[in-house]
Amino acid sequence: MPPRITDPDQLKQLLGIPFTPEQTACITAPPAPQVIVAGAGSGKTTVMAARVVWLVGTGQVAPEQVLGLTFTNKAAGELAERVRKALIKAGVTDPDVIDPDNPPGEPVISTYHAFAGRLLSDHGLRIGLEPTARLLADATRYQLAARVLREAPGPYPALTRSFADLVSDLLALDSELAEHLVRPEDLRGYDTALLRTLEGIRLTNADLRKVPEAAAARRELAELVVRYRAAKRERDLLDFGDQIALSAQLARNADVGRILREEFRVVLLDEYQDTSVAQRVLLAGLFGGGTGHPVTAVGDPCQAIYGWRGASVANLDDFPEHFARPDGRPATRQALSENRRSGGRLLDLANGLAEPLRAMHAGVEALRPAPGAERDGIVRCALLRTHAEEIEWIADSIAHLVDTGKPPGEIAVLCRTATDFAEIQGALVARDVPVEVVGLSGLLHLPEVADLVAVCEVLQDPGANASLVRLLTGPRWRIGPRDLALLGRRARRLVAPPPGGGGPPPGPPRPPAGGGGGPGRGGGGGGPPPPPPGFARP
Repeated sequence: MPPRITDPDQLKQLLGIPFTPEQTACITAPPAPQVIVAGAGSGKTTVMAARVVWLVGTGQVAPEQVLGLTFTNKAAGELAERVRKALIKAGVTDPDVIDPDNPPGEPVISTYHAFAGRLLSDHGLRIGLEPTARLLADATRYQLAARVLREAPGPYPALTRSFADLVSDLLALDSELAEHLVRPEDLRGYDTALLRTLEGIRLTNADLRKVPEAAAARRELAELVVRYRAAKRERDLLDFGDQIALSAQLARNADVGRILREEFRVVLLDEYQDTSVAQRVLLAGLFGGGTGHPVTAVGDPCQAIYGWRGASVANLDDFPEHFARPDGRPATRQALSENRRSGGRLLDLANGLAEPLRAMHAGVEALRPAPGAERDGIVRCALLRTHAEEIEWIADSIAHLVDTGKPPGEIAVLCRTATDFAEIQGALVARDVPVEVVGLSGLLHLPEVADLVAVCEVLQDPGANASLVRLLTGPRWRIGPRDLALLGRRARRLVAPPPGGGGPPPGPPRPPAGGGGGPGRGGGGGGPPPPPPGFARP
């Protein structure tokens, strides 16, 4: 396509963004593999969108030849919207000029898992995957894993956790093995060898003595993973871990890589520090391996927080070798370090705390503020005696900011655990501060949401005692501990056999037929029995 942009200054004017020299270098880099270590608040999404505009506007690629991958549907939607608006704002694409026979192309923005699913749909037959294979939803995964556990012959003496925990453990181990491309048979062999080695070693403390217990449990759990995977194959089912593992296997096919590289001339990889081993094998097999394909990966090793789900920050560190140039030279490593989101005082504190972490990874630079913001920001710390005093201090500080003109939407509270959300939310509401709890785990701790969940649990399982007690002692019924104790005593008397044997003791007398309370079976009285002593009917 003919070029519409010829120099970086023109790009700045078209998008209305004063790019820093670092950003400009990343945006206008030649179409070759590069990794951008982008610090917090350094504008990585802006750079990714502007790079698409630069490559398309200079005529190097067509819009539909660009592939962008990120983790969540929300992030993919935001990146796609940012790219679309940037292309329109720069005049590279015109949404009003639409030819029905030749619609304008758009970049393909997707999640990593969705891209893997598409790859399997298009090329799965090459590895014997039937087109009828269906993707498992989370609820179905739990159902199938629970069925495998119930039908397993056993015995499994090392698996001592509850049934629900074992279902979660089974699914977690299956996912971890898939993300690391490790066969469960290999894991069982490793744990067997480890247990054999530990037999002749004296374990001197409680933590060390837990090692053989954990290895024995994992070995038995790996056997259940084999059964779970067999159950999925019998039913033509896949989960997200299977998608990535099978796609990584498919990426070893040279024809598949060639087809994908011809279709997508430019590839953008977002949050690359959170990719797993299997995802790296997939992407490097398709677009790396010395092909020199124009892949731009963006990430920050200091923001790698998903190691628990199989992510490997080494993928970002080793990108230059995984995506080397055709002549063997490693890919270019660049950095974004100017933070325009925070003041200099906050960045000084953050840089000091993160210094040991930066030293562990190549290419990570200390964040610096935008020119003129070196003295911006306020840092306040408090060491308080109790957790309650800390909550009050936070709420008072935020209320003061709101009262002095700070919009509530510009204030955020970060907590180590979601269990603190309810108390902080309650303290802010008590001070008439508008507050929004972000994230499902935080919402579940709010009193009104927790009460609703408790109602659902009791309706589904009347034996859910913890949820029932929450409702009975809550603001709707307000039954105190003494009355709950009397209720429990009465219930035991109703179900316990009499001392002389026989059936349960007779219940309280029923009202006479027709004696109010509504119709009953067979024309008998329908009213409920009177409450036990000490109870007042609501």
